[in-house]
Amino acid sequence: MLSAAKQWRRGKARHAAAAHGVLPLACLLIPLAQAAFAARMAPSPLQETDHFLLDAQPPLGWTVLYVLCFLAFASLACAEVVRRLRKGSQAPAPLARSVVEGGPMPLDSLATLDDQGRLLRANPRFLAESDLSAEQIEGHPIWTLYQKGFGQTYWQGVLAEARKSGVWSGEVRTLGESNVPEVESLTVTAKPGGLFEFHARRQKPDLRRASTEARLRDVLTTLPSRRAMRIQVEQAIKRGQASGGELALMVLDLDRFRDINAVFGDDIGDRVLERLAEALMSVARPGVTVGRIGGDEFILMVEGQATSAALMAVAEDIFTALGEEIVIDGLTCRLSASIGIAQFPKDGQTHRDLMQAAGVSLCHAKAKGRGQVSFYADNMEQRSEDSLQMEADLRRAIARGEFLMHYQPQIDLRTGQCIGAEALLRWQHPKKGLLLPGGFVPLALDSGLTTAIDRFVVQEVCRQIGLWRGQGYVPGRIAINMSAVTLLTPDFAQDLGTAARAHNVDPAELEIEVLESTMFPRISAAFNTVYDLRTLGVNLAIDDFGTGYSSLAMLKDLPVDRIKLDRRFITGLPGDAKDDRIIAAMVALGRSLGITVIAEGVETTAQRDRLIELGCPEAQGFLFSRPVPAEAFASRWLKTNRQSSRVGAAN
Repeated sequence: MLSAAKQWRRGKARHAAAAHGVLPLACLLIPLAQAAFAARMAPSPLQETDHFLLDAQPPLGWTVLYVLCFLAFASLACAEVVRRLRKGSQAPAPLARSVVEGGPMPLDSLATLDDQGRLLRANPRFLAESDLSAEQIEGHPIWTLYQKGFGQTYWQGVLAEARKSGVWSGEVRTLGESNVPEVESLTVTAKPGGLFEFHARRQKPDLRRASTEARLRDVLTTLPSRRAMRIQVEQAIKRGQASGGELALMVLDLDRFRDINAVFGDDIGDRVLERLAEALMSVARPGVTVGRIGGDEFILMVEGQATSAALMAVAEDIFTALGEEIVIDGLTCRLSASIGIAQFPKDGQTHRDLMQAAGVSLCHAKAKGRGQVSFYADNMEQRSEDSLQMEADLRRAIARGEFLMHYQPQIDLRTGQCIGAEALLRWQHPKKGLLLPGGFVPLALDSGLTTAIDRFVVQEVCRQIGLWRGQGYVPGRIAINMSAVTLLTPDFAQDLGTAARAHNVDPAELEIEVLESTMFPRISAAFNTVYDLRTLGVNLAIDDFGTGYSSLAMLKDLPVDRIKLDRRFITGLPGDAKDDRIIAAMVALGRSLGITVIAEGVETTAQRDRLIELGCPEAQGFLFSRPVPAEAFASRWLKTNRQSSRVGAAN
């Protein structure tokens, strides 16, 4: 397909050919007729002396013949000109305001789209901005060529609106060079035959308003800022009050973003935010405005179609966009987010009330877990206050030392001996009593308190081991659960070594347990810390192995000493044949790699006996003992360990 400019130039060339090809032919034939007439009228020698013949005029018949020839030739020339003009007019009409070669570049981008939004032709401005030729753009959807951050969903909505109303118009605001705001007016007009005309005009930036406009744009993502979104929400509320239209705010928060910043640094964090902004823009559609209101919080203002079903559809599109794996500087991760929704007018009639309601529903969504959506409800206010109070209590618990450790023995199934224990965190809440980790660890992760709690655990376990040794006990290897955030902090190995030396603890008596699901995506970032721990003599265990990635690369690349089989593989023993085969395979794998395998969650003697038959060397669970305070563990298990007693009486 020819570009519009080429078609226009070729049409003009046809017109010129008609004028310059046929008319010279007529001019040539007329002199030939004149020559023939002159020859016919030439006198004989006898007549040359005849004065009468010298003054003679041509006969009337020859004059008429001359005129008829002239008219015939002129008619033929005119007919040829008209024919060629009509032929040229049948070529595809060029786009309006297209330019001929050598002419000035048009200011507006123009294109013709088919009924599916695919490019048919475009003017030179559009081609220049897309940096493609006319042949390259043909057949490609508009959303793949017009790179302004809008995805397929948005443009399909635009085409649907133009098809319904005849025309759609809007604006695109971006930051140009030197962060000067640029505004581009867009129009999509429906044409006969199911076609669409795309028209984009870039407005000349007003430098006097540049500083004000810049404050309305987030520099990192180029999305509208908190201030800009407040203005737009207030205007939308006025429109809703006047027309009774629907409006909703969706506040979105990236899950575990503090961990990303803490472990990988601000640069990677910024890249993640940019990817999140791209994902949100890819699902935007007419009536949906996306903005960044601070940190990892974004907002979507949905105007028009804001029913609960429509809002859930938007949320599902967001989760789908975030569900794709992304690679940033070699780090592979999959983002997730929580969303809180407030609807106008039932949840609030002012910007402040709607934002407050959306924030409360966001807190409720995060309390339910990762990747959740929550609509505002009246009783959420109380639950939000409870969550804030719990966070305040958690901070106070760290300062006041309200945490304590319980210990669950780990047993060598071949000898029945206690070979160590797993240290498990508990919170002695002043009002709620003893709380297990599931009641406060998720809150600690969301509030950024994980590292402070992990440091307490390291200090307390080292102190307790030193105390046991001072009392003459041999505690064996003590396993400590550690979050990936803390493990990957640059000074973790150094801090652990300092705590061990302060309490005269051999680092070989310590084992760091990390969940497989949190460790695997961070293998590349974990190498330095893990090998620093290995240099100290600290052991490494992968917890809940088989429930995350079950990565052989992790077992190959990291100096893993022990893998813990998750309790879900133990529950079905001895009757489940699949559990049997899985455990046998993991035990064989561990033996071949020199890695110890321990089963957790053992509750019955039948399970214990089957593990022994399958060759599993170690286990822990309620069959042997529940987690108990340090004193109870020492009196029951460490004394037994010193006396080389078996575990048969432990039931």
